[in-house]
Amino acid sequence: MSSAALTLGPADILAQSLLRLPQLVRIHQPNNKIFVENLALFQSALKTLWAQEGQVDLRVHRGRLYINKARLNFAPSLQVTAAKLMEFFETRNFFGFSFTPKDDLSSDDTLSFIRVVNSCQPQAEPAKYLSEALKESWAKPILDDNFKITYLFTDEPATSGRPLVWNSTPTSEGSKAKRHYSRAMAELTKLNSSLTGATGLVNFAKSRRVVQDMAESLFRNENILLSLSTIREYDDYTCSHCVNVAILSMCLGRRLGLGKMDVATLGLGGLFHDLGKVDIPIDLIRKPGKFTDLEYEEVKKHPLNSVCRILSLNADHGFKAKLLLPPYEHHLNLNLSGYPESSRRVPLSLFGRIVAITDLYDALTSSRSYRPVPISPEKALEIMIKKSGVEIDSLLLKVFINMVGVYPVGTILLLDTRQVVMVKSTPTTAEGGRPQAYVLEKEDSDIRKGELVDLAEKDHNGQFLRNILYCFHPTEFGLMPTDVLL
Repeated sequence: MSSAALTLGPADILAQSLLRLPQLVRIHQPNNKIFVENLALFQSALKTLWAQEGQVDLRVHRGRLYINKARLNFAPSLQVTAAKLMEFFETRNFFGFSFTPKDDLSSDDTLSFIRVVNSCQPQAEPAKYLSEALKESWAKPILDDNFKITYLFTDEPATSGRPLVWNSTPTSEGSKAKRHYSRAMAELTKLNSSLTGATGLVNFAKSRRVVQDMAESLFRNENILLSLSTIREYDDYTCSHCVNVAILSMCLGRRLGLGKMDVATLGLGGLFHDLGKVDIPIDLIRKPGKFTDLEYEEVKKHPLNSVCRILSLNADHGFKAKLLLPPYEHHLNLNLSGYPESSRRVPLSLFGRIVAITDLYDALTSSRSYRPVPISPEKALEIMIKKSGVEIDSLLLKVFINMVGVYPVGTILLLDTRQVVMVKSTPTTAEGGRPQAYVLEKEDSDIRKGELVDLAEKDHNGQFLRNILYCFHPTEFGLMPTDVLL
């Protein structure tokens, strides 16, 4: 066993060896030293996890890897490995493996499993083939992404109770959109890792394809993509924030009438707007308190850093030039009072003004190291309205508010009927921006999606049937709106 392996936990080793073994078996004989070593690492890690956990499910979910219900937090040196393993699953159209404890697990058992995994790739339906081939095996593919993490439901009064869990089956279009999000997270993680490597030169073709796929989804169903923008990863804020900014920017661009190619270009500009943060120490990015003046000056360098990083990407120079303005301008402010400081008097570009709005909205509605409780979407829009005309474009903000609604997708509302609901969408004709929302219903230890209600509905006297008492951010409930809405 290598000294590097000794420093890793069993989950890290399992993921790493699972990625390596299918590659090694194609180029080495089963008695090859490197292959035997990795086979032993895989078996040892799996047996350790079986002893700790019993059944072991290694799966990808929302661009992250989980062992059972615990998310794997890989060291920076393994981020690329994790991204490649997720890509390995995705290209074979399944979400991971479920490993059932086997007391007499042998090297032959493991070798047979690895060979079956390799043989599924050229099949017309790899996941179906794999499921049939491993039907009686101790290792089976996970074919659906209906992943539930169960919490308890509080018994507090309705005014403060927090429903904490969701059970739902995603639509086919919703599942496809989730995969796009997962791929975007994986590719951005891989890109960041490559940029901090020795050469700093990377190929971003896959990131470009992912954003183009998201643009396709947007033109089919805007509401699904807006739902994805509510995903929050507190412990990987920068990556999830960049993906969310890309999604919101594309949706806003679509509302403004931009074509599919321009929407995709805008999405890439949003995806890379904070790329320069790889040059800032991670401890500073995650600092829980207020920045000192010197620290803030360091943070303010990230727009220019992003421009430099984009220029280093392995891509056509003309195309890269189209991506530079949103990262450079997103903190510059409409009146040019922000940063980076310059003597320019040229107004901000359309893409720059769009990303400035979506960046601010997602930042306000996310948990941060210095703000564990996020601001509700309703309050975030109030803050942004106060900044309009000075820091952000007032006309674009109006379009943005019309797009997300007064009560944006995923917002939790407490009604005067004592119902707790989650906002699904807001029709453009809705009176007072009153949304349509799903009632959240308790069933044992789960919260399930109930009936769809229209908050604009009135009784025979012209009075609204349901009125909003309080507005909450979904993370206050431990909920991820995509698990509810898709």
